[in-house]
Amino acid sequence: MEVVVETRDGPPSNLSSTSDTDPNDHMAITSAESPQFFGREFVFLELPDNEVEETKMTQNYMFGFKKWKSHLTVRPLQERSDVVKKLYQEPKEIKLVSESTITVGNVLYVILIGWILALVYSLVSLLMFVTVIGKDHGIFCFKLARYFLWPFGYFVQEQTTYQLEDNERHVVDNNVGYHKDGEELDENTPLSLTRPRADYVKINTAKYWKRPSTYVWLLLGMPLLLIIHCIVIFLTWFTVVLIPVSKVNIITIRKVLLMPPEKLHINKSSTVQHDHGPSEVIMCAYEAVNLYYYKYTVDGMNVILVNLLVFVVITLLLGFLDKFKDAVDTNVKFVMGLLAIIPLAYYIGMGIASISAQSTHAVGAVLNATFGSIVEIVLYISALLKYKKGEGPCYEDLVQSALTGTLLATMLLVPGICMIVGGIKHSEQRFNMKSAAVSASLLFISVAGAFTPTIFSKTYGSWICQQCAINGTNLPSESLTCLQCHNNLVDKNGDFYSNKVLPLIYICASLSLFAYVVGLVYTLKTHAHVLEEHLHAIQHAQHKSIAHWGRIKSAIILLLSVVAMSLCAEVVVQNMEPILTESGVSEMFIGVTILAVVPDIPEIMNGVQFAMKNNISLSIDIGSSVAVQVCLVQIPVLVLTNALIPGGGLHFHMVFNDLHLWSVIISVIIMNYVFNDGKADYFQGTTLCVVYIIMLSMYFFSPDMSHGKGCIDDVV
Repeated sequence: MEVVVETRDGPPSNLSSTSDTDPNDHMAITSAESPQFFGREFVFLELPDNEVEETKMTQNYMFGFKKWKSHLTVRPLQERSDVVKKLYQEPKEIKLVSESTITVGNVLYVILIGWILALVYSLVSLLMFVTVIGKDHGIFCFKLARYFLWPFGYFVQEQTTYQLEDNERHVVDNNVGYHKDGEELDENTPLSLTRPRADYVKINTAKYWKRPSTYVWLLLGMPLLLIIHCIVIFLTWFTVVLIPVSKVNIITIRKVLLMPPEKLHINKSSTVQHDHGPSEVIMCAYEAVNLYYYKYTVDGMNVILVNLLVFVVITLLLGFLDKFKDAVDTNVKFVMGLLAIIPLAYYIGMGIASISAQSTHAVGAVLNATFGSIVEIVLYISALLKYKKGEGPCYEDLVQSALTGTLLATMLLVPGICMIVGGIKHSEQRFNMKSAAVSASLLFISVAGAFTPTIFSKTYGSWICQQCAINGTNLPSESLTCLQCHNNLVDKNGDFYSNKVLPLIYICASLSLFAYVVGLVYTLKTHAHVLEEHLHAIQHAQHKSIAHWGRIKSAIILLLSVVAMSLCAEVVVQNMEPILTESGVSEMFIGVTILAVVPDIPEIMNGVQFAMKNNISLSIDIGSSVAVQVCLVQIPVLVLTNALIPGGGLHFHMVFNDLHLWSVIISVIIMNYVFNDGKADYFQGTTLCVVYIIMLSMYFFSPDMSHGKGCIDDVV
C-alpha cells in the first residue's frame, strides 16, 4: 500500500519522487518508509484500491461525514499478507515437513476442550456397541475420540470408491505423493488429496441412508455429539483466538458425522502413504490458538464485533421477556444493554459509510446528518421520556452529563489514545496545522453556541442555597453560611426563563443547525473545488470494486440496526435507576463516562486505526467532528424535539451547570494548545489522557444534588 504526502512549504527531506510532478507539490513514498520532515502543511493519504474506497477516502476529509477506516470493499486475498491469508484457509492442507505440535495453545486445548470431546465420543461409542446394530458407528466414535483428544498433526480422510464408466471396478493406484501423471511433489507442497484419476467417477452412496444402523446413529448417537460440538463452536468462536478449533468442529458437523463409518480414516501427517484407496482430506489441524484472528472479518465486519451481536439478542430477550425483573437482576440487563450498543453503533456507522461511498456526496451528507448521531439521540430521548407528568425519574442532568462527557472524550480521550498508539509505533507524527486550526475554530464556535444560554442564565439568574445558618450578633452585619448553593438556572416561579432564557435557547439551537447546513453547502457545493485541489494527489483506482454491502443491503442493515438500537436503549433506560441509586456514584459521573463513551467506541477504534497507519490528522479530525456534531446537531435536535412535544415532553433545557461549562472550556483550550505545533507523539497523548482522567475524578467526587428531585417543567 502506497501513501501520498502533499506539501506546501517545500519538499520533504529523505523522500524520493516517484512521479514527474513538481517535487514541491507531491511526493510518493511507501508505507514502510518513515519521512523525517514534512513541512508545516501536508496531507498524508493512502492510495485507494478502487473507486468506492476513493470516494470513502474523499468523504473522510469532508465536513459532516463520519471518518471511516475499515474497508468497504472486498480485498483480494492474494494481496494480503501471509499471516492474513492463513486466517482464511480451510484446515485441509497437509504439511509434509515434520513440525512439533506441542505448543502452549495445543496443550491448553487438551486441558479445556480435548478431554471433554474425547470423553463424550467414548460414551457414545459404548452406546453404539450396546445397540449391537450400531457397532460400526461405535468404532467410528472411538477413532474420533482418539482424534479429538489430540488432533494436531493428524488428518481425517474420507475413503472414496471409484468405478469405471462401464461399471467395471478397478483398483486405483493411490500414491498421494504423486500427481496422476506421475510427477513427484515437492516436500513443501501442501496436499489436498482430492484429485481422482480422470477415468474414474464417484459411486452413489445412497445405500448408506437405507441401513437400519444409520437411523440408530441419527437417533441415539448423533444428537449428543451435535450438542457438544455446537457448544464448543460457540465458546471457541467467541474467544476469537480459538477459531481454528471452531473451524474443525464446524467441518465435523457438516461432513464427518454424516459420513459412512467405514469410510473414515485418520492418519498422521508425517505418513503420506496409505493403503485405504482413493480418499479426500476433510480436515487437518496443527494449531488450536492463533493470536492474529483479531484481524479476521465476517462479511466485512471484524469478528469481535460480530461476536458482540450475541449481547443484542440477550438484551432483547431479557429486556422484554423478563420485563418485570423477576428472573434476572436489573444490573445484568443494564450491562447487557450497554454491550449491545457497541456492535450496533459500529453496524450503523458501516451502513452509513457504505451507502455514502456508493452514492453521491449529497446523498452521503444527508445520510450522515440524519443517522450520524442516531445512537446518541435515541438513547437520550429514551431516557428523557421516562419522566411524564411529574412521575418517573428525571434524567435531564444525566443526559446533559452524557453530552458533556462526549465532548470531553472526543476532545481529550480520543486524540490522546490515538497519539499514544501512533507515537509508540511511529515515534513522531505530523499533521496539517491549517486544517487543525479550521477544526479548532469550528469547535470554538460550536461550543460557544451550545453554552451561550448557560452563560446568560448564570449572569442574570438567581441563586438557590440550602442548609443555611445565620452568623453574627449585630443585625446589619449578619451573614448566612450555606452548605449547598447553585444557580437557579430555570426560574419556575418567575418569567425570566420563559421571556429571556427560552427564546435565547431556541435561537441558539436553530442557528446551530443552520450553521451545520451551511457547512454542508460549503463543502459539497460552493467550495467543493477546494477539497478536490487539496486531495488531487489521490490516484484514480483501476481495480474493479466488490462492496461487502451493496446499497440495498446497507440500507436494510442500517434500518434493522437503528430499530435494534432503539429497543436496546429502552432496556438500558428501564434498568438504569437501580444503578444510579444503589451504586453510590453520582449521576453525573455515570453520564460523563458510561453513557458518553460507549456510543463513541467506533470512533475510538477508527481513530486508533488511522493513527496506526500514520494518518494522525484524521485521528484528530474524528474527535473534532464528533464534538461539532454534539453541539450543532445533537443538542439542537433535543431542544427542538422538546419544543415540538406538547408541554415540553422531554424536559430538556439547553442550560448546563458550572461543572459542565468549565470542563468543556478547559478541554477546548488544552486541546488547541496541544495541537498548535503540528506534531503529535505519545507524550502529548499522555497529557491529554491525564487531563481527561482529572476531569473524571472531579465528576466522581461531585455530590449528587439532582437525582430524585424531579424535572422542572417549562414555563411558557
